[in-house]
Amino acid sequence: MVEPTQKLDYIKQYLKYLISYTVNYPLSYPKEINFQMTNRCPLKCKMCNISKLQPKKDELTVKDMKIILNEAKNWGTKYVSFVGGEALVRKDDTIELIKYASKSSFHTTLISSGYFLSENVCNTLINAGLNRLTISLDGATKKTHDFIRGEGAFDTALSSMKRMVKTRENTGDGIRLDLSTVVMSYNFKELVDVYKLAKKIGADQIFYQAVVMDNTYKSTPSDYEKCDFWIRGQELAELENVIKQLLSIKKKDENFIFNSSTYLKLIPQYFRLKHRFSPGRCLAGYIGLNIDPYGFISVCGLGPDINVKEGKLGELWKDKRFNETRKKIKHCKIPCLMLCYDKFETAELLKHLIS
Repeated sequence: MVEPTQKLDYIKQYLKYLISYTVNYPLSYPKEINFQMTNRCPLKCKMCNISKLQPKKDELTVKDMKIILNEAKNWGTKYVSFVGGEALVRKDDTIELIKYASKSSFHTTLISSGYFLSENVCNTLINAGLNRLTISLDGATKKTHDFIRGEGAFDTALSSMKRMVKTRENTGDGIRLDLSTVVMSYNFKELVDVYKLAKKIGADQIFYQAVVMDNTYKSTPSDYEKCDFWIRGQELAELENVIKQLLSIKKKDENFIFNSSTYLKLIPQYFRLKHRFSPGRCLAGYIGLNIDPYGFISVCGLGPDINVKEGKLGELWKDKRFNETRKKIKHCKIPCLMLCYDKFETAELLKHLIS
């Protein structure tokens, strides 16, 4: 149950974002910093283009990222996440930053394929103070998950989650353990079974994330009919049925499925409408700050491509170049249901206010 004061704080914060969006200028700092630790990854997932990016040698150092965390702490930013590629390719650096962020009172999240989660790493992450671990699971069966992410990936993901659950039990730690599933043509028929599997292995929550055609945002989606992982044609009716089942499950087990009922209902529309899909105002550029492995501030391929080494982060957050990117976001035509940035309608905000 959400307390009235928490709802009021939520409304106040989102009113700031709404006004910021309207005037095209950030009136508050981001609530989350997202460090893309590296583009390197041991997997070659079918829907991911990050591994295809040309690698560079000058990734941000731990020292660089600690400077960013220090400034973000002064802003009042509460959340920091570590992603990839596979963040644990830089295992020592990632763990050191989790420990540093935790000591600075940030809520820390690590998103991983589970590839490097040995028993020792599980213990080290808990000792470092990690608050939330999310492991990717893109199928309820070995056949499906491995087809998408590569041979052996299913067993790795499950064994890593089970190992972390056991480590949590042994230590009495309160770490949250989640699973995340990218929804696409290869796996949508297994979404209900993924939910059941998540419950069975001891996860706390599951996220469903609708696939994007290019998660590097280096190209503009065009030919949906040739995209193998796009759900279309007769599959759309099957998808509608799967979503109805998930909505029914959510009524009985509301908190286990992270997605709102509104989000789940939008998934079939997203695949059906393609480039005509628009879920509401996108708060990318206001609610979070994404920093790529080389220090560039990047929002969905729209810029501003400012490097954090150019100056004080607070000044860069309000830089004219960043505001130009925010204008581009308002006119973005790329269909998107990414969970990394909130999207909302005024009616939804009023609904929270009334409640």
